[in-house]
Amino acid sequence: MQKGLSSPRLLIVQTGSTQLHGDYPRWFERTLGFEMPVTRAHEGEQLGPALDRVRPRGIIVSGSPLSVTEKAPWMLRLGDDLLRAGARGIPVLGVCFGHQLLARAAGGDVVENPRGREIGTVRVQLTEPGRKDVLFAWVSGAEIEVQATHVDAVDPLPPGATVLASNENTAGQAYRLSETIAAVQFHPELWAAAMRDLILSRREKLAAEGLDAGALAGQVREVDASAILRAFAGQAERA
Repeated sequence: MQKGLSSPRLLIVQTGSTQLHGDYPRWFERTLGFEMPVTRAHEGEQLGPALDRVRPRGIIVSGSPLSVTEKAPWMLRLGDDLLRAGARGIPVLGVCFGHQLLARAAGGDVVENPRGREIGTVRVQLTEPGRKDVLFAWVSGAEIEVQATHVDAVDPLPPGATVLASNENTAGQAYRLSETIAAVQFHPELWAAAMRDLILSRREKLAAEGLDAGALAGQVREVDASAILRAFAGQAERA
């Protein structure tokens, strides 16, 4: 990891905590290869002061073990603040919880997915707008493999949202709200070993849902979805 790299200047908005392979910000730093400032929204840190302090070129909103359906006051405030940051011209990328948070703030809703949990290496199909989007310009076909873990899903999508990727489990796997604001339900920052460990750490919970953690972990593969984060970093650098 390159320490002190300031360009592109990305801010991570952390929305929860995990002890698996460090913490959520470490996942992004490992994948992108450089350290980034963090504002811990789930601990009460607000976005405004962080924007004034860091003056980021882009914002990544992390995943979380928490649920957007809780509608905690900090979640409501953060969603609105992120939309305002995007309106000011700062690129924003929501990941998993961040994906759901932005959708609800923009007028969509988040529900427990009636199709059930999605976890492991899965395939998503790009829509025509998705194949043209800056986040997926690196994709040569119409389908990619990604690492995913979520129970909740966005339904319905916010008014005016453009679907970029979809699959049978989740219709809105990726969407764009504007030139500056986009989101993905899956985890482009996760690598195969971390995905396997995450699955195995939830062995009992998965068993209660009738899922075999060992089998799911055995099906995990390396994917190229980290290119989404690099594409976002490039967008932020040009902003």
